[in-house]
Amino acid sequence: MSKSPVAEAAREGVRTAQESPEAAQAPPEGETAADGVRTLSLPIAGDLAGIRRLARRFLEPEALDEMREKNFILAVSEAANNVLDHAGTGGTIILRRGAGRVVAEISDRAGLLTDAEAGMVPPPVGSRRGYGLWLMRQMCDGVEILHDPAGSTIRLTILRA
Repeated sequence: MSKSPVAEAAREGVRTAQESPEAAQAPPEGETAADGVRTLSLPIAGDLAGIRRLARRFLEPEALDEMREKNFILAVSEAANNVLDHAGTGGTIILRRGAGRVVAEISDRAGLLTDAEAGMVPPPVGSRRGYGLWLMRQMCDGVEILHDPAGSTIRLTILRA
């Protein structure tokens, strides 16, 4: 029998939304909304492998094509890594699935990502950094960069084909 994402998080040492004040405003983890959209919230605390495992388990019911699933998980992981590398404040991932799509919102409180057009073109040839947002845009059906007084959010969307 498959364990729930909450049980998996506890086993792997990843804190869930119930243990994270940052995610308190997010829809409750593991709940299904009236419109059938299921939500999982995770804090970004440094365990990128744990985030990838939980994201993979969360995506299982969607039965995405293997390459699309891998691309989405890599994009989520890269966005979480950007929070750790650049924001320095930690953050939150909110995963939602339903209505023929999966959406990940990766948020930080630092608010340093303000350019909604970032990653539209690849970095200069020979650059050792700066590929993350560009790759996210290649791997997902939709990428939005949002900024408000609470911080920055990258919203990644993949459609069930």
